[in-house]
Amino acid sequence: MDETQINEARRKRTGVDPVLAALLAWIVPGLGHLLFRRWGRALAFLISVGGLAISGYWMRGNVFSARSPDPFGTLGFLADAGSGVFYFLARIFEVAGPNVAHAAGDYGTRFIASAGIVNLLAALDVYEIASRRRG
Repeated sequence: MDETQINEARRKRTGVDPVLAALLAWIVPGLGHLLFRRWGRALAFLISVGGLAISGYWMRGNVFSARSPDPFGTLGFLADAGSGVFYFLARIFEVAGPNVAHAAGDYGTRFIASAGIVNLLAALDVYEIASRRRG
């Protein structure tokens, strides 16, 4: 069996393409788990990712852009973008701009990145569930 046939067999077992489920889980935290009726996990990921991201914006943490000249800025962007819709709403929440001169802003930057990492792990969990590698 080649990779295409394996993916088709997985899709037939669950009814949802694993890649599509993971993409939906990345865009809206908790949505992927909602597809599989895992209400507790869906709510936990929505609250944790949303809470971390919004707290980070409230603390005036730095939101990294895609155009960063250094590798750490690129890593920061990838971590921040992992929070899905919360990354795209960052400009609404972060109207005053970042303030990393104070400890709160520095912690906020880390909260925003943590939100992205948690959401990427949730999307990986959804992929595993959709692939039937995990129950």
